[in-house]
Amino acid sequence: MNNFKTTCFVCEEPVDPDCRVNLTLNLPVCKNCEGTEREKEKVQELLEGMADGFVCGCI
Repeated sequence: MNNFKTTCFVCEEPVDPDCRVNLTLNLPVCKNCEGTEREKEKVQELLEGMADGFVCGCI
């Protein structure tokens, strides 16, 4: 498994330490993926996956 701090969350290629971070997920994104439709789709996919199996404990 790759270290999520040193790889682009979209293409999973190594990134520079000073690369941009996606503000929604706080994960690094490389210059090739930055602002692309692939980045937007991956953000949506990961956000949807965060809710899978989530159950509120206050019910």
